[in-house]
Amino acid sequence: MTGHSSGKVAIVFGGARGIGAATARALHAEGASVVIGDVLAAEGEGTAAGIGATRCRFEPCDVTREADIDAVYDAAIAHFGGVDIVVNNVGITRYGRVDELSVEDWELTLRTNLTAQFISAKRAVRCMRERGGGVIVNTSSILGHASQKTTAAYAASKAGVMALTRTIAIDHAHEGIRCVSVSPATIDTPLMRITSTMFEGRDPEDVRSQWAAAHPLNRLGTAEEVAATIAFLVSPAAGFITGSDILIDGGVRSELYA
Repeated sequence: MTGHSSGKVAIVFGGARGIGAATARALHAEGASVVIGDVLAAEGEGTAAGIGATRCRFEPCDVTREADIDAVYDAAIAHFGGVDIVVNNVGITRYGRVDELSVEDWELTLRTNLTAQFISAKRAVRCMRERGGGVIVNTSSILGHASQKTTAAYAASKAGVMALTRTIAIDHAHEGIRCVSVSPATIDTPLMRITSTMFEGRDPEDVRSQWAAAHPLNRLGTAEEVAATIAFLVSPAAGFITGSDILIDGGVRSELYA
C-alpha cells in the first residue's frame, strides 16, 4: 500500500455500517490496518470480512462500557502493534423536550455520545504518545451548531464533543497528537433511513425528500463523502488542522431562511 496511511493502525468505533463502515474502507484503502469496534456484531463482522481479513478486524464493543472500549484498543495493539488513528463515530438520539425527557434517556445519550468519546480519547492519547503522535477524529453533528425541536440531549452531547475536541487538541499538540471533529448534517445512511420511518403517517421517502430539500445542495450527503473528509483530516496534508470542527452539511448551516 502506498496511501498516506500506509503502515498506520486505525480504530473506527461505530464502524459496522454507515459513516463508520465507509471510513473503515477509506482508511484501509489508504494503507491503514483497521480495527472496527461496534455493538452490531453481525454487520461489523460482515464489514470487516468485506474489507479483508489480514488488515481488518472486528471487535464487539458497547461504547457505554469502558471495558469494551479498552478491549478494542487492546486488540489493535495485540494484532497490529499500536494505534495511530482513532475515529470516534458514535451517537444515539432520544427525543423529547426537557420537560418530558427522562433523566435516564438524557444520561444514556450523554454517556454514548460524549462520555464514550472522552474515554476513547483518554486511551488514544496514551497509545499515540508511545508512537510519537497520532490523530483523533471525534464525531459531532450539525445539531451541535444549531438545534431542532425535541433534540435537547443529542444537541447538548454533540456541542460537548466540539468543546472536548478543542481541549484535547490544545492539551496534546506538543506531543504530536491532533484532534479534530466533524459535524455532518443529514447523511443517507441506514440509521437515517430508520429514523425517517419514525414519522407516523408519512411516506419515509417523502420525509427524506423534505430533508434533502432543506440543504442548499438539494440532496442528502453520503457516507463516502464524510469518510473522504475524515481520511483527509488524518493525513499529513491536514497536518496544520487541530482543534477545529469541520462542517459537512451541504450548506445548511449557511442559510438563515430557506
